[in-house]
Amino acid sequence: MKPLYRERLKRLRSSMAGKKLGAFVVTDLKNIRYLTGFTGSSAYAIVSSDKAFFLTDPRYTAQSREEVKGFRVKIFKKALDTVAEILGGIKAAAVGFESGSVSFDNYSKLAKALKGKAKLKASAGLVSALRSVKDQFEIEKITEAAKLLDKGFIHALKVVKPGAIEREAAFSIETFWKKRGAEGLAFDTIIASGERGALPHGKASEKRIKKGELVVIDMGALLNGYNSDETRTFVTGRPTAKQKEVYQVVRDAQAAAIESIRPGVKASAVDLAARSVIGKAGYGKYFGHGTGHGVGLDIHESPGLGPTSIDVLEEGMVITVEPGIYIPGWGGVRIEDMALVTKNGAKLLTSTNRDLVIL
Repeated sequence: MKPLYRERLKRLRSSMAGKKLGAFVVTDLKNIRYLTGFTGSSAYAIVSSDKAFFLTDPRYTAQSREEVKGFRVKIFKKALDTVAEILGGIKAAAVGFESGSVSFDNYSKLAKALKGKAKLKASAGLVSALRSVKDQFEIEKITEAAKLLDKGFIHALKVVKPGAIEREAAFSIETFWKKRGAEGLAFDTIIASGERGALPHGKASEKRIKKGELVVIDMGALLNGYNSDETRTFVTGRPTAKQKEVYQVVRDAQAAAIESIRPGVKASAVDLAARSVIGKAGYGKYFGHGTGHGVGLDIHESPGLGPTSIDVLEEGMVITVEPGIYIPGWGGVRIEDMALVTKNGAKLLTSTNRDLVIL
């Protein structure tokens, strides 16, 4: 087993001990990839204090033996029967499971199979908590994805212009990434021009971009299993006084949030730093989402940077910082960057120009 995966398994076992779990069943495929390196679409992992099993179906026999090291690989015909058989051999009093990715039907079947042998305990978030702090391998992969994303924005400046159709521009950008090694999109590309900019998740549409409009572009590339996420807002022609004002408020809010980032700071405090700037400028009611989120194997991970978040920033976390103002009937502005939490503060991983660029 590579030291990378050995350390992750060690951390999981420590968390299991803290929860008094004799065994833990992993069903979320991203969590399984994190623990084992497996990139397929069908798998279970079972971890105890001294054993680790990887289960998959016959389609992945060769792939699992190539990718998975340090786990005993078992090929199943009926997944839950094999899971129950292994857990019976481990003889754990309490077995944790990922309640967020186990159907009620499968839970019922597993509970029935283990009745009288072990107690099932919902343990959602056990692996995702570990994933919130990135190791050096992950930081390198996320940084590579962020660099590819920046290149996508350079291409966007060539295709997003007055007269262009949002959806066609998005397709051009997505093709650009694919030709440069991206596995796919982190999420559906958002290109929202004019009044559509007031939609925080305004996916690219058939709308034709007009002169004098703000254009919100939120994109993410998936590279080597890791996601990237960045937003810029451009203007198609000389900006109006209000467009410049709203843009500057959002930029100041993002700068305040980035300045507040450091280990030990509450995620809600970072959100407040951005929200206070927007509120003082009189646009508070037009900022309705959280200031950011973690990014990694999933596009949205822990921590969450919102008003009610209980998360605390730690060195090694990778987060987005993305305040915005969305005014119905007028348009919107969002500026988003990815930041690595270091012992000295925030290190930005995305670097596209944050000035108001005229297309």
